[in-house]
Amino acid sequence: MGTSVELCVGNISLSYSKNFMGMDYGFLFQQGDIFRRKTDSINYSYYEEHPEENGELDEAEELFARTLSRILPRLEILGFTLEAARAEYQAVVAEAVDIDCFGEPEEQKNEYLTFEEFCNLACRYPLIDLKSGYVKYETPDRNTLSQGRFAAEINVFERIPRTDNFDSYWSETSFLSARVCILSAESMLQIFALNAANAEVEVTWAFGPIVYAGWVQREAFQPGVRQKQKILIATEGASDARIMRRSLNILRPDVADFFNFVDVDERHHFWGTGNLVKFAEGLLRIDVLNQVLFVFDNDAEGVDAFRKLEKLKLPANMRAMLLPDLEEFRAFSTLGPEGVSVSDINGRAAAIECYLDLDLGVEKNPAPQITWSNFKKDIDAWHGALDFKEAYSKHFYNQHDDQLRNGSYNVSKILKLLDALVKQAGLVTPVI
Repeated sequence: MGTSVELCVGNISLSYSKNFMGMDYGFLFQQGDIFRRKTDSINYSYYEEHPEENGELDEAEELFARTLSRILPRLEILGFTLEAARAEYQAVVAEAVDIDCFGEPEEQKNEYLTFEEFCNLACRYPLIDLKSGYVKYETPDRNTLSQGRFAAEINVFERIPRTDNFDSYWSETSFLSARVCILSAESMLQIFALNAANAEVEVTWAFGPIVYAGWVQREAFQPGVRQKQKILIATEGASDARIMRRSLNILRPDVADFFNFVDVDERHHFWGTGNLVKFAEGLLRIDVLNQVLFVFDNDAEGVDAFRKLEKLKLPANMRAMLLPDLEEFRAFSTLGPEGVSVSDINGRAAAIECYLDLDLGVEKNPAPQITWSNFKKDIDAWHGALDFKEAYSKHFYNQHDDQLRNGSYNVSKILKLLDALVKQAGLVTPVI
């Protein structure tokens, strides 16, 4: 008979393998997502009679579990977006249309659901509300009873391209799985997430039974991002790397393991924008296969270097970005040859320290101010720097982790920076 391993969202099966591992979904989870739960695959009566063998249950009951809302950021950074799901669905429909063309001319051709209609059907009911009880084969009107509330819309389900197991169902959940889960597991997770009621539904990968049965070694099931999925972040200074790494670990822990930084604890090789551009040129010459994201400050020197890097025509596995423009920087106190004024510092003086909380929390604290220093002819803009920037970074490092998560320290700007970083990281394409 064999043993299966399934990736599920709620009680909806998204991926099924029997007697072998199948797709590796460990990257969806992190170390804290390993749990033990009872399973129908284990004869617990046997272990009640043989308590000396209960240790075997440790592996048999293991699984990964994580809420759908916490899976989504990991999907996004790997490029498994809703738009990617749309493209996959349209490709499936196109293939189905091609197959239909081989039918008899008089046969009525299928009018397949649009992607929006498909998503609406998949999200018609919260997954937690669907019934999973097995309807026996001997039950009168078994098919209709198994379809449950979906039976009233059976004609709509006929407008979905069919897969090999489209008639293999015995409950509402298995019917939805057989008829709707025709895309990759990653795409279906994005689609089911469109129903806000599914946000806290668990995504599970129950590998314990197949390990217990001896089909797959336990070592094959590991949580965390895979090496080829990691992204190297190269910054123009050590402070940029340290601030971003700490912010990711505390404020975006669900995706922090995707990012590697260059020597942030020991030393930094790229002091200044010029050296970072040279580093990028060097990587291009050796045709490096790693995923790399070059991050420049949102100041005049950063913009100048960013434009130089754009001219290099980076391959798909490399990408460059500037720290994001923010509304908070459009009216900022600045000091120049003509005295103090209010200026837009986006693209001219917004280094990473500007994204920190600029209220040091002390009396008579001077208002944050930029001092203009030199004019960059190549981009026709003045370059400036934040006064006493070390004080703001020190204030950031002095905050306890919980203070950054839920305290009075203002993380609104650094969160916007992290969101921009994650978005750009999702656009880096690994070399296959």
